[in-house]
Amino acid sequence: MGRLDGRVAFVTASGGAIAGATARLFGAEGAAVCCVDIVEKNVNQTAEDIKAGGGKAIALTCDVTDDDAVKNAVEQCVTEFGKLNVCFNAAAYSEKRHRLAEMPLEMWKSVIAVNLTGMFIVARHVIPKMQAAKGGSIINVSSIYGVVGAKERPAYCAAKGGVRMLSKSIAVDYAVDNIRANSIMPGPIETPRLLARNPSIEAVVERHGTRLHQKRLGKPEEIAQTALFLASDDSSFTSGADMVVDAAYTAF
Repeated sequence: MGRLDGRVAFVTASGGAIAGATARLFGAEGAAVCCVDIVEKNVNQTAEDIKAGGGKAIALTCDVTDDDAVKNAVEQCVTEFGKLNVCFNAAAYSEKRHRLAEMPLEMWKSVIAVNLTGMFIVARHVIPKMQAAKGGSIINVSSIYGVVGAKERPAYCAAKGGVRMLSKSIAVDYAVDNIRANSIMPGPIETPRLLARNPSIEAVVERHGTRLHQKRLGKPEEIAQTALFLASDDSSFTSGADMVVDAAYTAF
C-alpha cells in the first residue's frame, strides 16, 4: 500500500527539480498527480516518468500568476481524477542580485507575483475542491531565506517570508474544514537553477562555508520526502508548521 493511495495531488513547478522529484514520489506512493508547470516540455516529461513507473498523471501547462489559467487547471485536475486532496505549491522566480534601493520596481513585482501571489492564487482555487473532498493538505515551498536574510535578495526574502505566514493563515482559517497547511523551508539544494547562478557545486559549497555542516548540498529527493510526510496521514496533527530541511543551516 502506498502512503497516498486514493489521493489526487496538484503539483506546481513539477517540471523543475524539487517539485518534479515530489511529483514522482507522490505518484510512486499511489497518488494520481496533476503535474503543472509553465514549461510544457518539462512538465510533460515529469508526467511521463510517473506513468512509466506505473502511476497516474496528467501534464498541465499553466502560469500561476494567471488566475483564470490556474482556475482552469484545477478544474481539469478534478474533471480527470474526480477530486483534489493534496497541493504542493512550488512555483518560484529568483531576481538578479540588487540591494533594495537599486532594485527595479518591475523586478520586485515579478518576484512577488510568482513567489507569493502565485501561491495565493493556487491556494484560492484548490481550497474549495479540498472542502468538497472533506479535507486536504496544502504544502507551500518557502525557503531558509524566509527566516534568515540573504544579501542582495530583498524581494525573494520578502516573498518567502510571506509564504510562511500565508501558510499559517490558511492553517488557522481552514482547520474547521480538515484542511492542513504547512510550509517547507529548503536549505541550499542541488538543482539546475542553483547552478545557473553559480559556476559549480564546489563554488556553492564554498560560498555557504561553515553553515553547510554536512559539507554538501541537499538533494531534491530529500525535500520530496518531507512533502510526502506532510501530504500523508502521518502528519495528521501537523498544520501551520515551518518544516526546515537545511541540515542545521539556520541553527548556526
